[in-house]
Amino acid sequence: MTDTPNDADRSEGSDTADSFALERAYDRTDVAELLRELTAAAESGRPVTFSDDGQTVSITIPDRVVAGLEATSDSTTDHPVADLALELEWDDPDGSSVRVTGRDDGDTTDAEPTNDTERTSRFEVYEDAAGEWRWRLVHWNGNIIADSGEGYASRFNAERAARGVMRNAPTATIQRRD
Repeated sequence: MTDTPNDADRSEGSDTADSFALERAYDRTDVAELLRELTAAAESGRPVTFSDDGQTVSITIPDRVVAGLEATSDSTTDHPVADLALELEWDDPDGSSVRVTGRDDGDTTDAEPTNDTERTSRFEVYEDAAGEWRWRLVHWNGNIIADSGEGYASRFNAERAARGVMRNAPTATIQRRD
C-alpha cells in the first residue's frame, strides 16, 4: 500500500519536507533482498533508490544514525497480525541525504524509468462520507478492482485489512462455484 504524500505527511513547520512511503506485500526472499540492498548502501555510503507510483526516493545513509526497532503482535483479533518496524534517524544539516523526485514536482531526472514502477497497482485507504475508513485496490490504469466492502472504525483497521489482502492474495486460487 502506498500513501500519497500530502500536507499531513510533511513535518510540522516545514514547507519543504520530502515524503515517500512504500508498502506492499513481499515474499520473505524479496524482503531479504531489500534488506541486503539497504545494508550494501549503508556499508558503502552510496545512495539506495526506491520507486513507486511515479515517485522515486534516493537515500544516502550517513556514518552515524540512531536506529529504532519495534515489534508488536495483536492476537486479540480474528486474524492475528505481527508488525516489525525499523526506523533510522540522522542529522541532515544540508538536507541532501533524502531526495524525493517525481509526482509532485515533475522532476524525474533522478528517476529510473521502469515498467514495473509505471504499472503498479496500489491500495488506497480513505474516509467515506459516513466517517468510516475503507480500502480499495486500484489497478495501474486507475480502475478500482477490489474494495473493502465494509467500513472500519479507524484508519489503522482499514490498513490492517488491506495488508491482510496483500498477504493472502499471492496464495489465493480460483474456484468455480456452479
